[in-house]
Amino acid sequence: MHWAVAVPFLICYATALTLVVVYNPDPSRPYRQVVSWVHRISGLCLLVLPATALARHWRDLRLHIQNVGQAWSWTWADVRWLLLIGPASLSRQITLPWQGKFNAGEKINFAVLSSTYPIYLCTGLLIWFGASPYLSWLVHFSLAVVATPLLLGHIFMATVNPDTRPGLRGMITGFVDRAWARHHYHRWYVEHFEGQRPVATVARPAPRPRPAWPQGTLPRRDRPAPTAPPAAWSRAAPPRRGAFPSPASPRTRP
Repeated sequence: MHWAVAVPFLICYATALTLVVVYNPDPSRPYRQVVSWVHRISGLCLLVLPATALARHWRDLRLHIQNVGQAWSWTWADVRWLLLIGPASLSRQITLPWQGKFNAGEKINFAVLSSTYPIYLCTGLLIWFGASPYLSWLVHFSLAVVATPLLLGHIFMATVNPDTRPGLRGMITGFVDRAWARHHYHRWYVEHFEGQRPVATVARPAPRPRPAWPQGTLPRRDRPAPTAPPAAWSRAAPPRRGAFPSPASPRTRP
């Protein structure tokens, strides 16, 4: 959903800036119609691509609704975060309040985008079809001016700032470093992952325990090699025949 909005919006912004800076002073310059049509088509994509993403991933609709609710809900911790984010960027001794899934800066960005999104579409269509073009263009242009610092700040935090740049990997792959998420979105991390085992773990088989032998004995492989028994252990030779009287023979008196 993020890229379904971000990509056409960036194309709209770039083509609009080109039309204002390059072609408004001299409309006779070449390729003006090409840039104008790219701007219009990307504006239509702002309507079509998010709807297509919602239809394709309709099972995630509840998650999107929850995200919208969290982005529009504000607490005193969000206000404190906005007041302390400037000093905290200069001094590491200042601790920011715990943030949920969206910090206060992201909530402002989402609020401005979601509230101006339908106005962009309506005024763009009015300019395209010539209904009150000047007033529609004035509102359209004013919204673009308001969105400029938010857009530049968003791009700076996502691509330049080393402390928040790892979040861009999450927007591409869907995964971020666990320690980074715990630091920047601590309240959200505690609510969902505190006390759970890490997701990416490598299970190795435990070493096979050695059997417990009775006290004073050794395993077979540790016993000494058997030796020949001493002579005293050898069985005595049987007596010679006639050495003792046979039980069947009569006893003789001395």
